[in-house]
Amino acid sequence: MKPQVKYNKNSNILSIKLSKKKSVDSEIKGNIVIDFDENGEIVNIEIMKINLNEFAKIQKLASLRDLVKV
Repeated sequence: MKPQVKYNKNSNILSIKLSKKKSVDSEIKGNIVIDFDENGEIVNIEIMKINLNEFAKIQKLASLRDLVKV
């Protein structure tokens, strides 16, 4: 699955969905929540209290990465 990046401007939360698998465990580090599936693989990352300027920088980097063939 291609990562899906969403930003909720009302709550200032950036969500990066990496898998369609179900989250069974979460780890919180500061303003970041990382969700794991039953195999310990990361399925979702949420960054709380991120501002729109930071999100725009992340979006730009993701767009540039798509242009580079790996």
